[in-house]
Amino acid sequence: MADRGCVIRAIALAFLVLGMCPAASAFWGVAPKAVAPLIAPFIKHRKALPDKEILWLSNIARQPGGTKIVGAELGKLNLPNEVLEDTYMRIAVQQSTLSRPEAEGMFTRLKGTPGLRSTLSKVVGASDIKTSGHLNELRIADTASQHGYTVNGIGVRFDDGIKKAPTDIDVLLQRKNRVIAIEAKDYLPSTRIPLDSFRADLMSLSQYSKQHPSPKVIPVFSMTNRPDNVEDLRILEKEARRHGIQLIFGSAQEQITQIKQLQQIL
Repeated sequence: MADRGCVIRAIALAFLVLGMCPAASAFWGVAPKAVAPLIAPFIKHRKALPDKEILWLSNIARQPGGTKIVGAELGKLNLPNEVLEDTYMRIAVQQSTLSRPEAEGMFTRLKGTPGLRSTLSKVVGASDIKTSGHLNELRIADTASQHGYTVNGIGVRFDDGIKKAPTDIDVLLQRKNRVIAIEAKDYLPSTRIPLDSFRADLMSLSQYSKQHPSPKVIPVFSMTNRPDNVEDLRILEKEARRHGIQLIFGSAQEQITQIKQLQQIL
């Protein structure tokens, strides 16, 4: 008679094989567990693009100037906005810019938000710097939505009357009859601050507040990382105070926590 320990080990091995090998499962008449494709559609829509199209578009988007080609190709298809959002989100997953779980949650919470599609189209491009910056905007908006904020828009265009061309507000939030206008930056701590550009952005935030007196706007200039350069930080803090802008630092989660605190005291 076989040793009982040997029998148990044989049974355990059989279960291991059945669980890990589809061919073995088929041989024993056990259906393999269905696994959702990584880039499967987030929506049920007859015009949702097949996976092979997502793979093709993803490869094009990562080439210099590729996002313009992708935009032109999608434009030929006359797709509804929800399908375009789905397409760009799936491209971001295919490029490993977003994990599938994060993308699913973000899509569920932000779908239909003004500016979502446009921001996603910038996230999937060839520039790592632009990808990082726009992904930061999406994560701030998504985190805010999980804390009870309404996301009124991402990359909201407006004419500040100062810059030669229309500018934008990176993330526009609303909660308890207060609007939060955010200019978001995602620089490494060691990166020197382009102070002239930052001053212009601070002035744009100030102008947005003046142009939209009701409901009251809290203008926020956010940075993922606090600059290492002490002098740059000192000047930035001084300019923010001069223009009446709230300066905050941290991850998306830390920023929303600080914005909640600002709402309580302003």
